[in-house]
Amino acid sequence: MIGLMDCNSFYASCEQVFRPDLSGVPVVVLSNNDGCIVAMNAAAKALGIRRGTPFFQARSLLASSHAAVFSSNYALYQSMSNRVMDVVRETFPMVEIYSIDEAFIPLPYAVSDLLSLARCTKSRVEQCTGIPVSLGFGRTKTLAKIANRWAKKRFPREGCFVLQEDREEVVLRSVPVADIWGVGTRKARVLIAHGITTAWDLRNASEYWVKKRLSLVTLKTLWELRGKPSIADELVPPPRKGILSSQSFSRAVTESRELEEAVASYAERAAAKLHAQGSTAAWVSVFITTSRFAGEQRYGAGASRRLDPPADYLPDITNAALGALGEIWRPGFRYAKAGVFLFGIDTSESRQPSLFTVPDPRKAAITRAAGLIREKYGHRGLRCLHAGGHRTWSMRQEHLSPRYTTSWADIPQAR
Repeated sequence: MIGLMDCNSFYASCEQVFRPDLSGVPVVVLSNNDGCIVAMNAAAKALGIRRGTPFFQARSLLASSHAAVFSSNYALYQSMSNRVMDVVRETFPMVEIYSIDEAFIPLPYAVSDLLSLARCTKSRVEQCTGIPVSLGFGRTKTLAKIANRWAKKRFPREGCFVLQEDREEVVLRSVPVADIWGVGTRKARVLIAHGITTAWDLRNASEYWVKKRLSLVTLKTLWELRGKPSIADELVPPPRKGILSSQSFSRAVTESRELEEAVASYAERAAAKLHAQGSTAAWVSVFITTSRFAGEQRYGAGASRRLDPPADYLPDITNAALGALGEIWRPGFRYAKAGVFLFGIDTSESRQPSLFTVPDPRKAAITRAAGLIREKYGHRGLRCLHAGGHRTWSMRQEHLSPRYTTSWADIPQAR
């Protein structure tokens, strides 16, 4: 069997952990720059608000309902996710983190009373972290996803369900084909047009037809529905092949100095991720663009610079990013977004050494030291000079909650 642990309304739940006064109150979390609603608790969903609704459209309804509104607090959410995963590992040593709020739990051994073990794990997670979770178990990852969904819909109080083989037909007949993990809207239209409307229908479809008409990925989904594991486990996440750091600005940026600060800041963030996975990048790409919605003159462009030899050294990456920015910046425009993309990434194991370039040991030492400083004092403990200190272009977060678990100044006080 394999399980799926899913945190319920994760972003909203993280905000409620440190605010017990919000019990029963609608809670919504906004996207970058407080643009759209991206997460809601059950009370907010009961108001009829849909995910993706622009905040300004729902503002009056939220105010009249006395709802709590929060800007995205990614430092808090990642910290709480790490705590949840650590508690799950106390019971299940093999945990494959699928996303910030989901994890697969492979079971290479038989468990006599799996449902009781799932209940104990759920109780333990909620006791230690305050985050409500649900657990579903099935013979494959796709069936585990369906079991988790069944646990939420049919057993919301218990939040746990084990999909045994003799119950698969009953459950799969109730699952619309569009709700199957990995199917998506486009494939669902094709399947429905050919009379395949439920997960049970897809399970019994022709393998030849599915592969020919759709794809190998959909064929693997069919196998998974039949109980044949076809999606590989990734207990250790593979290194990224490309790293993107990008955000929209809180206001239009017109000065080259401010744009340089933003690009240097994004390069710093991307370089930190590159170093964390022990890789180097051969290319640095930068893009800038104006707003699509402002009704002003449009402009967007991108440029790339090669790193020779490939590097993870922040000054080299920043200089390349600023050089690329200089090629594409044009005065007279109101820029709304910029980004830095690192690609041509190699890990230390697969890196091909150069015959003509001798690595500078000082760069490696500086990179290691910078990593240790950030690990001890946080990512703001050491900054690139080009990134500046004013950051008036930074993301708008007017409803940001404290970083309760990652900042000494924000630790809750007991009175």
